Amino acid sequence: MEYEDRFRHNQRPKYDCLLFDLDDTLYPLSSGIAKACGQNIKDYMVEKLGIERSKIVELSNLLYKNYGTTMAGLRAIGYDFDYDEYHSFVHGRLPYENLKPDPVLRNLLLSLPYRKLIFTNSDRVHAVKALSRLGLEDCFEGIICFETLNPFHKSSVSDDEDDIEFVGGSGTTNPTTKKDASSFPIFDIIGHFAQPNPNTVLPKTPIICKPSENAIELALKIANLNPQRTLFFEDSVRNIQAGKRVGLHSVLVGTSQRIKGADYALESIHNLREAVPELWEDGIKSEVAYPGKLAVETSVSA
Repeated sequence: MEYEDRFRHNQRPKYDCLLFDLDDTLYPLSSGIAKACGQNIKDYMVEKLGIERSKIVELSNLLYKNYGTTMAGLRAIGYDFDYDEYHSFVHGRLPYENLKPDPVLRNLLLSLPYRKLIFTNSDRVHAVKALSRLGLEDCFEGIICFETLNPFHKSSVSDDEDDIEFVGGSGTTNPTTKKDASSFPIFDIIGHFAQPNPNTVLPKTPIICKPSENAIELALKIANLNPQRTLFFEDSVRNIQAGKRVGLHSVLVGTSQRIKGADYALESIHNLREAVPELWEDGIKSEVAYPGKLAVETSVSA
């Protein structure tokens, strides 16, 4: 028995890092944040891009389904806009007061002796504000967000990934100059799916985001993570499945029904200890907090 205990103690834990999505993962969908965000996106499309309101629902659904986010889809089909302005409009009016401090989740996170990172499609300002409202700002080593994967405004599709760094460094999204719409016609994605043409392909987006496997691989590269030793927490089924394709272990949050691609399923992130007890059994029990004003200010170098 003594030998078994010593052997178990010396075994390397299964995971090196826990990678968490933020929205609807660390707080519930019932908060109303996602609903408000969706409405703000639709309002932006009408008020800032001049899209007919009657087309908004169908268009936004097609863009989200085909590009991962409505924002990425808008850029793909030809709309150009300032990324910071978009995020300010979409997130600036969210009901953050609905997010309350979560001491239960905080204690869970602090008791996990692993690297812990946020990986979100949203911008840094939103991520920091949401984590602060939840009282979790010092529970994570850092945040991989929109600016991390898209450090400079790209007006065309590019495979250049130089100068990409973890949020907390100098990478920023540069404002863009409005393009002449007559020179860059908008791709009719609604018409494309209404009357498919085998000779027409969907345009690519310059924005890198989940569920693109490229986005996930880039995030792993930036944070120096081995996918085989990383546990990925997400509320999105397609993000879970994309993560599985690049080798991540995964936890679907928001339902207890495990789907293809998910190693675990949690009705709530609060059920983590019951659903994945080995996280505590494998590691040395200790509190892991990250000092400093905000975790986002700490870069990853390990």
